[in-house]
Amino acid sequence: MNYNLDEAIEVLERTPQTLENFLSGLSPGWLSYNEGEGTWNASEVIDHLIEGEKTNYILRLEWILQEGENKPFPLFTPVCTFEPV
Repeated sequence: MNYNLDEAIEVLERTPQTLENFLSGLSPGWLSYNEGEGTWNASEVIDHLIEGEKTNYILRLEWILQEGENKPFPLFTPVCTFEPV
């Protein structure tokens, strides 16, 4: 499949509602459970997505424009933590 911006937007527009449907109403135990050392729980994944949108998307866009699609992104480590309510 070739990349098409309009088709990508179709998926990206659905992401917030999809995540809300999957995760809303779950107990803190489900949201904080991980598969062991070096893995993330659902809350940490959402936190990472939010942090990336706030602080990292321009850097990644610049990387794509400069390096093209053949070179992987540098690692991105979230700087904030999320604690379930």
